[in-house]
Amino acid sequence: MMNLSRIYPAAFAAALLLTMGACTVKDPQPEVQGRIAVTIGTGHYLTRTLADDLADGSAIVVDGSGLPDLAIGIANDQGNLVAWWPNNFWGSMAGGYSSECEPEETDESSSTIFFSGPTRGTYTVFAIANMTGMTGEQIGDIQAATTISALEALTLTSVNASYMPLTARGTLSVNRSGNGQVDLQLLRPVCRVSVTFDDQTGDENPLDVHSCQVTIKQINPASGKLFPQATDYVAAVPPAVIPNLVINGAEPLVWTNHTSTLPVAQVFPSVAPTQLVGSRYLCDISFRVTKEGETYDAGDATTFDPYTFTDLPIHDSHSSDIQSLQRNQHLKIETRITRRAATHDYSFNFEVQSWDEKTAYVFFN
Repeated sequence: MMNLSRIYPAAFAAALLLTMGACTVKDPQPEVQGRIAVTIGTGHYLTRTLADDLADGSAIVVDGSGLPDLAIGIANDQGNLVAWWPNNFWGSMAGGYSSECEPEETDESSSTIFFSGPTRGTYTVFAIANMTGMTGEQIGDIQAATTISALEALTLTSVNASYMPLTARGTLSVNRSGNGQVDLQLLRPVCRVSVTFDDQTGDENPLDVHSCQVTIKQINPASGKLFPQATDYVAAVPPAVIPNLVINGAEPLVWTNHTSTLPVAQVFPSVAPTQLVGSRYLCDISFRVTKEGETYDAGDATTFDPYTFTDLPIHDSHSSDIQSLQRNQHLKIETRITRRAATHDYSFNFEVQSWDEKTAYVFFN
């Protein structure tokens, strides 16, 4: 007969050794989940009113509770939205990391949106502010876009003059420990064009100028992309269908400190069509100056001197052609009027500057 008392202790010892051996094998450790903090500042200018800030897109609308009028979407490296704020903005989608907004207690112009749960990977962040000024159809198009390609394809055909939208996009990487950082700039999706007349004649009374019109040829495409991207222009269209931008001055021009500013225009980013040699923007400027000792009469050409300048090349102070306008840029056109003997001399100055920018920071704690 087999002696079981000798076998069982050996079996128990073998089992114990197996168990001890299993404890030396390390289980896979889960990746650390990060926390995305998107900080948005309204950046109100102290020297201007809030209405002015909103109209030119230099401020973010903040409601009575201190929350910004803002939507943020974060897409993974597969191109799909995986996080968003507010929580119900893309409400038709399932899932999404938890998010919350924490307005600054001491600064109402700043808020931080936190996203909890992202893991290692590459993400693309889309942000849009001031949706109060957007139409229901425009907002619906944004909510229907749940992939990077769909968000990149969104375009605008108009912007609200009272509540300028601000948009941004950027990429960030999260490593295994959940660390990462990226800075975003909220930019207007349009450009600004301003025209001024500068009376440098030295006369105490400014000139009497009528019928002022400035025409920038083929500069205003029908639409522009909502979010900035590498190629920030809409698909090329035949030059014949690109409208001219026409800006008319007051009748007559109204002067303040011998300077008169025409209505400011907003256009979408564009590339100048081919004109003459290379690609450039051209403009026409026409106006009438009342002769000394006369009273202006539009029907009597003897009361004014007409001036018409056609196909002026728009170039900077270095005589380099201005071949494109990008979002958040400002094209400034200035006509300077000086006196020589009994006649007047005219010079033109063109300059592209950066429109005031607002910066948003995206970082990981």
